[in-house]
Amino acid sequence: FQAACANEQAAGPYVPPGPPSYAHLTPLRLKVGTLEIQEAGSGTAFFVDQSAPLQPADVMLRMAQDRLSAAGGAGKARFLIQTASLTREGGASGGVFSPASESFRCVMRCQVEIISAEDATLATASAEATRVATGAVRDAGERAALAERAVKLAGQDLNVELEFQLRRHLRAWLQLVAAPGERLPLPVEREALPRS
Repeated sequence: FQAACANEQAAGPYVPPGPPSYAHLTPLRLKVGTLEIQEAGSGTAFFVDQSAPLQPADVMLRMAQDRLSAAGGAGKARFLIQTASLTREGGASGGVFSPASESFRCVMRCQVEIISAEDATLATASAEATRVATGAVRDAGERAALAERAVKLAGQDLNVELEFQLRRHLRAWLQLVAAPGERLPLPVEREALPRS
């Protein structure tokens, strides 16, 4: 298990508009008969500030749906959302010539389990990402945009970290032989982000 953590100002890496998609990336095919993607639970690990137009758990579900697939075999794989939170933190107070700033902290943690036909856990891989986005906030629209930015950037980080952990801990369960006409994913060390 490893965690990715980053802090950034609002003028950092470009974040595309709209809900994120991971469908352009090559799926990670697991050697199992079925894939179960579980919805997020409840409690403090799933607290989301009301300013958020984009829910962390929704981003994680989309990532799992776009990236993971069952390639065939015995047993099943299970994707679990363990943490999907977004909290607002106080920033610097504004002055006469500058608006107040705020910070949003998004934490995402998930686990992939390989389960046998007898319902025993055979292997697991966990990934976690934390992003803090800080920026000037003059109104509710800017607050929502900052919250959305923190969630999207955490999702990008988690996507890279999850693939790294799957290749590290579940390598024996990944289908690494391509079907005719299929392109297999290359190992991920880091992923380039689009620039504005």
